[in-house]
Amino acid sequence: MTRAAVWTGVILAMATAAATARVQADNVHQPVPFKTKATVWLDEQGVPQRVEAQEQLPPSIREAIGARIREWRFEPATVNGEAKSGITHVTLDACAAVGASGELNLALGYGYGGPINTQDATGLTPPPRYPVNAVHADVEGKWLVTHEVLPDGSARWISVAPRDGTNPKRLNYFEPALRQWVSQLHYQPEEVDGQAISTVVHIPISFSLNASTKPTRRKEEARSSEECVAAMQADASMRTTSDTPFKLVGDGN
Repeated sequence: MTRAAVWTGVILAMATAAATARVQADNVHQPVPFKTKATVWLDEQGVPQRVEAQEQLPPSIREAIGARIREWRFEPATVNGEAKSGITHVTLDACAAVGASGELNLALGYGYGGPINTQDATGLTPPPRYPVNAVHADVEGKWLVTHEVLPDGSARWISVAPRDGTNPKRLNYFEPALRQWVSQLHYQPEEVDGQAISTVVHIPISFSLNASTKPTRRKEEARSSEECVAAMQADASMRTTSDTPFKLVGDGN
């Protein structure tokens, strides 16, 4: 996991309309964490040549994100031992706070690289529903779901495995719902040498009946810039990963 890169400067607009509303409704000096995405065109050396940030963002924010990502370096994809150009997608953890002089402090961190989900504006994969039978039985569980994103953007089930000490016997409560969930996912695939490719994606899933307090706790923890940046560096076991050929190897620092 690369460390978060912190930018400080005057930026004319907040990162998203939602972030703006939250800042105005609360306190302009309190940090606002948010997530976004970008598509990155890479040359044969893994050097970003073009970046398209989330189109809903203001132009100034998109330009700043593009400038930062162009400083990053990725492993190039190879075909028969020959390095090729390609396209990958990244999700980004960000945190914005207005300083005492009105400047916007923005932290940006690499969250995930690989095919990007098209069902959410930020590229995040929509979570599965809690199975009704598991709720009735008061059963919880943590799982790692692995599926393959095919060149047409559809998802093919591969496997599910228990995480963090979850009893494997609980799988019967969750596997049917998880399989159905995967069948409904859709992605924008990665490309190598102009051709869409398959990529294996691993998503950690937690089913908890006592998760309602987490958003409030997260909001309370994000009350200083340092804590906001630290929040972006979440436990790696809780992050979606993929077997992308375009691994991030340097963030320009």
